[in-house]
Amino acid sequence: MSTSSEDKDKPQQRQGQAEVALSSVIACNDAIVFTHLDDTIIMMDVEEGSYYELDPVASRIWTLLKEPRSASSICEALADEYEVDAQTCQRDTLAFLQAGVEQRIFELPPAS
Repeated sequence: MSTSSEDKDKPQQRQGQAEVALSSVIACNDAIVFTHLDDTIIMMDVEEGSYYELDPVASRIWTLLKEPRSASSICEALADEYEVDAQTCQRDTLAFLQAGVEQRIFELPPAS
């Protein structure tokens, strides 16, 4: 199934959870404990008992999310820093952010 770029800009519901879109504002879950180790980040969700090791690009996304920001601004920053075309960057970043929301690493703050 293919998705148009217009569809990526509209948050959708998936089993009671909003789908991450380019227009979505993402924030780090404050309950996640993390530390830097070389060029990676090690994280732990104490409530769930889960831990994660982020590769350098994922660690950069985490760092970019020190303050809530849109998925599109994250993609723009990554495309400027890494040799990646915009379409690939958007696809991979949205997939990573969606997985992070589903695993409670990231949050979609309510619109104000």
